[in-house]
Amino acid sequence: MLVLGGGTAGTAAAAAAHGAGARTALFNNGELGGLCILRGCMPTKTMLHSAHAAHHARHSPAAGVETRLEGVDFRQVMANKDLKVERFKRAKIGGIEKAGYEVIDARASFAGPDTVAAGRERYRFTSGAVIATGSVTTVPDIAGLDQTPYLTSDDVMRLEQLPDSVMVMGTGAVGLELSQFFARMGSQVVVFSRRRVFQTIDPLLADEMEDVAADEPRLELVQPDCPVRVSGDATRVEAELADGRLHHADKLVVATGRRAALDGLGLAQAGVGVEDDGLRITAGADMRTTNPRIYVAGDATGRQLLLHVANWEGRAAGLNAARVPGEHLVEQRLNLVVVFTDPPMASLGLSESEATAAGHEVITAHVDFPRTGRAITQDVQHGVCKLVADRERGEILGAQILGPRADDLIHSLAAIMYYRGTAADMLKMPWYHPTLSEVLPGLARELNGRI
Repeated sequence: MLVLGGGTAGTAAAAAAHGAGARTALFNNGELGGLCILRGCMPTKTMLHSAHAAHHARHSPAAGVETRLEGVDFRQVMANKDLKVERFKRAKIGGIEKAGYEVIDARASFAGPDTVAAGRERYRFTSGAVIATGSVTTVPDIAGLDQTPYLTSDDVMRLEQLPDSVMVMGTGAVGLELSQFFARMGSQVVVFSRRRVFQTIDPLLADEMEDVAADEPRLELVQPDCPVRVSGDATRVEAELADGRLHHADKLVVATGRRAALDGLGLAQAGVGVEDDGLRITAGADMRTTNPRIYVAGDATGRQLLLHVANWEGRAAGLNAARVPGEHLVEQRLNLVVVFTDPPMASLGLSESEATAAGHEVITAHVDFPRTGRAITQDVQHGVCKLVADRERGEILGAQILGPRADDLIHSLAAIMYYRGTAADMLKMPWYHPTLSEVLPGLARELNGRI
């Protein structure tokens, strides 16, 4: 069994296949570790930890406690990030070595329906193959961008000096997290978004996020209702709106998402079909492509570009490619997403509009965190939590949280949804007092009374 790509999905696939007894080789071109460890999840969370610490030193969240920020050493913040990345990378490589499958340092592509070429060698897989080549940053169609210096999220990881001002294009997870990082480190930040932040998840969260942004003294959200043109050089950039408004900054960060890294893989030679103008590989819940012996996992799918999904897909693809008996499928129903702003945002399952469109008779309940017990004791200023359920059965269909510890709270609901739990089931469980999680049985009680 062969795996193309040594990130999260690829190593999960290789470990699953090798553990099941298949002779397995993994191709990785360059540094081992994967996007999450090297330039994604872990370095950004380390950077955000420093930024949030600086913010709370400037603005004490506790009544009667005065704090003062003595300064921010940006180089030290980034050096600490690099140390953490090295630590995580060592652990990852140690796990790969312990797993025991072969790693080949080369870029691989398909030379036929059962053949992979890497360097001057060709390799034939007799069982199956997994495409886990990850993703690359995307560049939007913005007038003047091809003539203007800009930073991607990968470039931000290599910054040595904090810019005085930053413009950010994009309000997905990466754009929002980097915007808050720069603002809390001390940069003046303006963020451009074509729509209200979190509007597609739920209008309640969009309202709350605007209040959160309004309380960030160095952060401005701009929702242009007309085209934007950018220009500038390495020291100064400018964004001009069609109505004449101007925004200036030292640096421009383009954080408009990532796409599957499929270029040069020889998918046509392998008989692997694509869709959505070549941005996605056609695959089912078992991760099987149109070539019945080739599977895909992780960012290479072009769908949910998230680590926990990559792990799940990688394991399923690896077991299926190694022809391990049984049904190895990926659960699409949970659809868990987290944005690690402060406060964080977490969404799960279906939104109210999605549940309605799917044919459910929907009931919802929501609560503002600042009105709840534990949040009051912690002087929480922002936050909302919403549950979506089916009226007939009371089954929890989804949840949306923008509030304190949303990144952890959402997992209680994920477990309930995984086992198709209902609002009534939630009321049978004990919930410790006083905790932030007590908002959940309160919402379940409201839902249960309307079933």
